[in-house]
Order: sequence, then structure tokens, then C-alpha cells
Amino acid sequence: MRSSPELVAAGRTALRVLPRAVADIDVLIALAAFGALLADPLLLGRITALTPGIVALSLMAAVPLVARRRYPFVVLAAEMPLLLACLAVAHPNRAAVGIAMLLVFTVGLEGGRTRSLVVGAVMALIVTVAVVLTGRPDSAIDIVAYTALVLGALAAGDALRSRQALQRVLAEEAVRAGEAAARHRFDSERLALAHELHDVVGHALVAVNVRAAAAARRARKGRPADGLAALDEIASVSAGALAELRATLKALRAVQDGPAPLHPVQDLGDLAGLIAGVREAGLSVQLDVTGDVASIPAPVGHAGYRIVQEGLTNVLRHSTARQARVRVTAGDRALVIEVLDTGQPQAPATVDAAARVAGHGLAGMRERAAALGGSCEAGPADGAGWQVLAEIPLSEGRPGPGERAAAAPGEATA
Repeated sequence: MRSSPELVAAGRTALRVLPRAVADIDVLIALAAFGALLADPLLLGRITALTPGIVALSLMAAVPLVARRRYPFVVLAAEMPLLLACLAVAHPNRAAVGIAMLLVFTVGLEGGRTRSLVVGAVMALIVTVAVVLTGRPDSAIDIVAYTALVLGALAAGDALRSRQALQRVLAEEAVRAGEAAARHRFDSERLALAHELHDVVGHALVAVNVRAAAAARRARKGRPADGLAALDEIASVSAGALAELRATLKALRAVQDGPAPLHPVQDLGDLAGLIAGVREAGLSVQLDVTGDVASIPAPVGHAGYRIVQEGLTNVLRHSTARQARVRVTAGDRALVIEVLDTGQPQAPATVDAAARVAGHGLAGMRERAAALGGSCEAGPADGAGWQVLAEIPLSEGRPGPGERAAAAPGEATA
């Protein structure tokens, strides 16, 4: 495969050669028109010999054709009196009609539709009148045929112009669509990276913050041994977070056939380890799992893990609760996740509870669920506390009412 510099160089060479090739074709067409203007009357017996005047008129009528692409209307206007003179002197009816067809075809190709139609109609009328008035007209059928040929050439030029315009529009739309798709992929990858980093770093920092605050309180009460235990927990949590962060970044950098991450991407099977770490931070969590979570598709399982992680992180960070409950229901058509606590917001009383959802964490949960065709809602629970409820379809279907009701007390406790 050629490299980019080679392709650019080839494109520049083609652009330099193309105008010269087009000019060469126009020169050949002009020479052919000159020969036709001389040969037509001789072959049809309209004249017996070529005179210097006929040769000069034919040459003058052929030379402007070289510039027909650059100046189609100017060349057409210049050709009209020259062709009329040739018709009056040598009667090259067929050659003149052929040149007229070429000129109106070029006008239809290079000019606008309205002007082309006007020019074609006028040109067809002039050719018909010129053939009749030159003194040696063909039959009526020939005159009608000449007129139809000129109009047909005009229609062909206009059709080709329309086709080329349509191809340009389609090419531009394809380029814009490609650019939009590239931007969409970039934005999606950037959003996924932001979600991963937020979940990994945010959860670890909240756990570290809780343990550090607890250690500080114990140290003030004269219990240094408890403080040392909390520091050990902080070191453990931070080491785990660093390992998970390295795995995430390595997975992002790895090529398709590159090395595997340090450890697999988390899914619902890793919830026990997640909740064990949260319990060490001082939050008692009850995990209820219903259904076969092992058979859930990997993207859905990973999204479910992150939603539970962010929900528990928000309980640690924003709530006074010391207990929380996580319910996971793997139905036939959807995965239902609920994170519920019974605490009160830690924000001042003057702050509305809606401020709790203003951060990026809950917005990220909604985006994760929406990316897989699901939904995620967060808000105050009935009575007291806070609830995060997410539904992610396992297939194209949507969960039925029974699946949402399945996330209820009485499930197996992990």
C-alpha cells in the first residue's frame, strides 16, 4: 500500500497532467472540426473545389473550439457568425450541425440550467433557419433531425451536469458523515474513559477519605493503634485502586492483538469484593442477588458493577447512613439494580436534596445505562434515605412489570 506522501505526490501529478490532457483533446476536436468543415461539402458535391476563402472560414470556425470548456458562452457567440458564413459559402450542413451540437452540449454541461435551455432553443432555431436560408437546404426530415440533434445534445449536457452535481453532493455528504462518525466515536471513547476513571479513582478516594477521617478521630481520642489499622486499610485500598487504574489504562492502550489487562474487567461476580471493601470503610451493606448473573453479557455486567460501585460511593460520601442494601435481579429480558440507604444527606439543611445528584457520578450512571438501552433514576426514597434504580435490557426487549417487582425483599442474600 502506498504511503500518504506518495498518494499526495501522485494526486499533484494528476492535477498537473489533467489540464494538459484536456487541452490536447480540445485541440484534436478543433482539428477534426476543421477537417469536417472542408470535407463535408466536397463529399456531398456541394462544391467542386476548395478555395482559400473556404479554408480560411473553416479555420476561423474551428479555432475557437479550443477554448470551449473555459468560455462556453463566449465561444458559442463567436461561432455563430462564423458557422453562418461557412453555410452561406460552402454549405457544410452536417459539419455545422455537429459543431453546434458540441457547443450546446458544452453549454449545458458547464452553464446553468436556465441559460442552457434558452441558449439551446435559440441555437436550434438559428441552425434550422441557417440551413434553410443558405440556398441548398436538405429535406424537411433532415431539418427536423438537425433541430432534434441540437436539442438532444443540450439535454445530454444538462443531464451530465446534473449527474456530476449529484455526485459532488453525495461525496460531500459522505465526507461529512465520516467526519461526524469519527467525532462521535471520539466522544464516545472519551466519555467511556471519563466514566472508568471517575468510578475507579472516585470510589478509592472516597474510601480513603472515610478511613483517614476515622483514623483522625481515633487519634484525637488517644487510640493510636486504631489509627495505624486505618492507615493500613488506606494503603490497601490505594494499592487496589492503583492496580485497577493501571489495568484500565493498559486496556485502553492495548492493540487488538496486544497483551491482556492486568486483571479482567469487573462484572457482577466481583460485587462481593467491592462490598467487602465498603464494609471496611464503615458501611454495612446487604447484597441480594436473584438470577444467573454469570450469563449476563459482559458490557451489561460491567455497567451494573460500576452503577453499584457509584451508588455505594455516594452513600459513603453524601449520606449519614450506616447501612445500605444492594439488590441485583437478572431477569429474562433485563438486569435490575437497586442501591438503597436509609440515611440523611450530609449537606447543610439549606441545600436542597436535589443537589446530591448534581455531580458527575449519577450522571455517569445514567449515561452508562442509556448507552445500553436502559435507564437509571436516583432520588429520595419513600420515607427516608436515597435510592438508585437502574434497568438495563439484556436484549432488544424491555423489562416487563414483573422484572421490576422481582427486586424485592425475600431474595437470596449473598
